[in-house]
Amino acid sequence: MIEEIKIVNQLLEIKQILLKQQSFIDLLLPKKISVSYLVEKTGKSRQSIREYLINNFEPEEDFWKEGARIYVSRETAITIQLKGL
Repeated sequence: MIEEIKIVNQLLEIKQILLKQQSFIDLLLPKKISVSYLVEKTGKSRQSIREYLINNFEPEEDFWKEGARIYVSRETAITIQLKGL
């Protein structure tokens, strides 16, 4: 019983840490990010990012066009930056 309580407490601590991390991500990155931002951060060309989006993500869900600009979701931007394209 005591061991189960310790495990539950550890899980609650992990949950708190994850919620804090999500809050930090919310503060640092907007919900939509322009391809221009990704070009700047990754050093890749606009064309290579565009092709990568088309081949690996879902249109209208992971990336979309607003006027003349292409935007990606926060999750997509993080994935692209972590992979380094």
